[in-house]
Amino acid sequence: MKLEELKLKMGKLLVFDKETIRNFENRKDILDANIKYWLKKEELIALKKGIYVFNDRYQRENDKSIYLEYLSNQLIKPSYLSVEYVLAKYQLLSEPVNALTAVTVKTTREIINSLGVFRYYSITPSLFLGYTVKYFNSNPILEATKEKALFDFLYFRFLKTKNVSEAEVENLRINWESLSKKEFLKVKSYATSLKSSKVKNVLKLIEKMYYEGNT
Repeated sequence: MKLEELKLKMGKLLVFDKETIRNFENRKDILDANIKYWLKKEELIALKKGIYVFNDRYQRENDKSIYLEYLSNQLIKPSYLSVEYVLAKYQLLSEPVNALTAVTVKTTREIINSLGVFRYYSITPSLFLGYTVKYFNSNPILEATKEKALFDFLYFRFLKTKNVSEAEVENLRINWESLSKKEFLKVKSYATSLKSSKVKNVLKLIEKMYYEGNT
């Protein structure tokens, strides 16, 4: 099968797997050879083993950032964008972010390809919530709210830490002035279901340092 023929049949797909291509070329040796050749010619981009996008489809997209967000959701399912990547969107982080970070109920992992770094943190199913849905070409993208992204950030940072000092909180380099007390209380509410008191204690310390007395 020629690449032009494949694009006529699959060109509208934002991401696809090897099995989808196999619907149009079931001879394994030819399929493998074609994919290898198309990757070499940079006609295809491999996101991870057996998962691809058409390079020209990606290059045509005006807003590549939202394309990457969609791909983040697709590479690991279920997952939603969160933690550092979302915090940076709300100017809550003082440092730049060099990866798309997400939360999943599956194992923690990192996927690196030519389009970027996709990092996934594993969370308990009961905390897989607090996200909204937006759309890219009618396809859903799950993304944490501002408050849930911060909760996730603190959860992963301190879940296994016994005692947290004020210095450690300050070293987070969070722009707390960009988070209102009302928003912080929403962050705090996500901890009510936690059996461990570690994250709860961190939230109490943050409230004392930055929100005590605020209305």
